[in-house]
Amino acid sequence: MNPENALTIADAPVRVTETGIVFDGEVSFEQWAELGLKAGRLARTSLFLVGDWIVYGETRWNGGNRFEAMSEETRERYLMAMQATGLELQTLTKAAHVARTIPHEQRRLELTFEHHKEVAKIKDAHERADWLRKAEKHGLSTRRLRVSIQLGRIAKEHELKNDPADQGINNHIPWLNRLAAWWKDFEGCGWFEQATPEQVEALLRDFSQAKSIIERIEAEAAKK
Repeated sequence: MNPENALTIADAPVRVTETGIVFDGEVSFEQWAELGLKAGRLARTSLFLVGDWIVYGETRWNGGNRFEAMSEETRERYLMAMQATGLELQTLTKAAHVARTIPHEQRRLELTFEHHKEVAKIKDAHERADWLRKAEKHGLSTRRLRVSIQLGRIAKEHELKNDPADQGINNHIPWLNRLAAWWKDFEGCGWFEQATPEQVEALLRDFSQAKSIIERIEAEAAKK
């Protein structure tokens, strides 16, 4: 999508540049509101633009396989093009994963990319489509959608709040959920396929702290 075309408003003195919108004159409230609507839609689909772009490259030059499986020469050229976007590699791989997982016909204009990213974690295509439909129909926030998927039903408002028993205590659940989400993305990006033995050993050392925590909890549980 060309941003300039997407934000075009008839007879409005507005220019779209690489750094934002320039107002060369006065616009009516109606024109201003229309511009906001279009800008919001463009913002919601921006990472899909990048994701679709990456997926096309994978399909065009690697038979649909992820770029990690490309030949060394092709992968280097591909990575250079990706890095030219100025986005972090993790952001790019996430965008590609969501674009690859959720086809155009399932995407919902009124939902953000983050909504689609939450649903992309679901393996079953029909279930993904169903949750996107529910999220749009019920106006679910990203957080409520995430909790709903975990519960297997639409979460109630009180279920989004922390347990009163946890108030004043640094609850471990959000951290574990973040770690699980990170691990899912990490495994999916193909790091292990291209990592050296030294890199794997370094990763294992980094996780020694987590191992120590588990050992401590197990020791305390054994005392009970």
